[in-house]
Amino acid sequence: MDDKFQQKPFSAEELIAKLSQASPLQASKVLIESELFEKKSSINVLDEIYKHFDSKSGLIDELVAPVGMNVLDGIISHKKLGLNRTGLTASRVWNEIKGFDYSIAEVNAKTLSNKQQLEGMRTPRDYNKSVRATMTDGRNLEKRKDKKSDSNGRVESGIEVKDDGERVILYRHQQQARDAGESKLSADTDHVIPVKQINDQYAKNVYLTDRDIAAVTDGDFNLIEISNELNRMKGAGSFRDLFDRKKTLQAKRDSGGKMSQKEKNDLKKLEGVSDKTLENGIAAEKESAGKVLGSAQDSALGNLKNNKKAIALKAGGQALEQGGYQLLGTAIIEMIKPLFHELSDSIENGFEKGVNVARFNDAVKIRFGRVSAYLKDVVIPTLHGSVKDFFQNLFKVLIEGILGLVTGMFKSVMRIISEGFSAIISSIKIICSKSDSMSSSEKADAITKLLASTVSTFVVMYFSEVITKIVPDPFNEIFVIIASGVASTLLVYLIDKIDFFSVKYEKRSKLVAEVFQERIAQIKRNTDAFSAASVQALVEQKLTFNKLCGDLEDGITSDLDVTSNVNLIADFMKVELKIRDTESFLEVLRREKVLTI
Repeated sequence: MDDKFQQKPFSAEELIAKLSQASPLQASKVLIESELFEKKSSINVLDEIYKHFDSKSGLIDELVAPVGMNVLDGIISHKKLGLNRTGLTASRVWNEIKGFDYSIAEVNAKTLSNKQQLEGMRTPRDYNKSVRATMTDGRNLEKRKDKKSDSNGRVESGIEVKDDGERVILYRHQQQARDAGESKLSADTDHVIPVKQINDQYAKNVYLTDRDIAAVTDGDFNLIEISNELNRMKGAGSFRDLFDRKKTLQAKRDSGGKMSQKEKNDLKKLEGVSDKTLENGIAAEKESAGKVLGSAQDSALGNLKNNKKAIALKAGGQALEQGGYQLLGTAIIEMIKPLFHELSDSIENGFEKGVNVARFNDAVKIRFGRVSAYLKDVVIPTLHGSVKDFFQNLFKVLIEGILGLVTGMFKSVMRIISEGFSAIISSIKIICSKSDSMSSSEKADAITKLLASTVSTFVVMYFSEVITKIVPDPFNEIFVIIASGVASTLLVYLIDKIDFFSVKYEKRSKLVAEVFQERIAQIKRNTDAFSAASVQALVEQKLTFNKLCGDLEDGITSDLDVTSNVNLIADFMKVELKIRDTESFLEVLRREKVLTI
């Protein structure tokens, strides 16, 4: 429950402290002035509750924020746009958006995440057939096979062994294997460390040229002869993958687990390969990985000595590329900030009222005029100064190259989210949630908003082809994502205003009951605390007064000077005496002609 609806708790300690400073004559006034509870009428409380539900400020956090984060996530994680290299993160951008104000607006370079930029720089080079063609040459594999073949056209497998431990003999040509009735024993020369793995690990290293990478890929230390069948089984994977897959399927079968037909077929093929063969393959991979790294290190050192120009060109190109991504990231942030600011302000204060005009067209001119002015006066001048990031990026690229030759590259994890599937799963979760956490009408309202926002997203995506023809690449896809988010926001806002399932009425009634129950309970607690504190303080004052009076009576009975006793009682009662002793009495006689007692 909101703090503004709560009854202020009564402080017994504060009352006791006030009474301890007051005399018995002042105690009644202190008690009367003590506020046990906030004196607010029930009508005023109800008015505040209604204003709370009619307020649009909460809608920003409840509706615009989640949709905004989803839009930003969609833009930043878009694979084709490659914005992971810009240093953007959804949370950082959203914080910038929330704190945006035209009066203090400035470009904040700190919004870009250095960690995100590094992860983006470490993203492997795209791998496809044309890239593979620059890394490996089939003629090198054929030459290697010829070198390993004997005069009869037979080749000893590099890792495959029979049950008796002898190496498997392969046939140089496919036709030879068929003629011998051993079609599965045709020899293939394969890369021990797959071409794609070398591409991912070394292709973007600035200390290595394309020729160096090709030499590493087709190096004799990275080639091996294996049977055609084993090569097809291995595919783009590794011998370690085959070994682990075999053990996993065997364990599943032995434990009585249900296996699919594909798993049964895979296991049958894998059990045709001995464990010793796969262990030899794993050992070969480990040995080749070390030699590939060693060869890459030697090539890098050679380039540092004799080919500095190639390093500088490659590093400079990557630094410029990264600078372009940073520039794009900053531009996107600064374009989104004023747009979301206008959207939030329109929802909270009204599209026309928020800019103090009556006509819709005038509001459009003012709002988009502010956005244009911000981009022109604040953003564009700042982007011109982005060249200074070049040397910082160049340094990063060079350091990353060194790290790549020592530890290898980190792989990015790709996330794919299906909006439709997510919406269905979320709806099921809402339906299955406990009734005490969500009422039936709240569940229906939540599911309606969820499905409506999803449908609006799909509708925008359906017309994306038209949008992409109008808006230039790559901003067309960004525009589609933003349009999808805005459409979802507006649709959910309309559903919230219509309130199909009377959720607002239900929530308002529930809040009214909670507020008054809590206020009544707090007033009772305050009253109890007041009674206990006041009784305690008054009892202590009475005991003190009785003792002072008793001391005064004893003094009078014993015919003693009781001036000090009178003064103590006066001080206790907070009464100021003009005559407290003989000297003050004589002073009064000198000053006053007539004494009135």
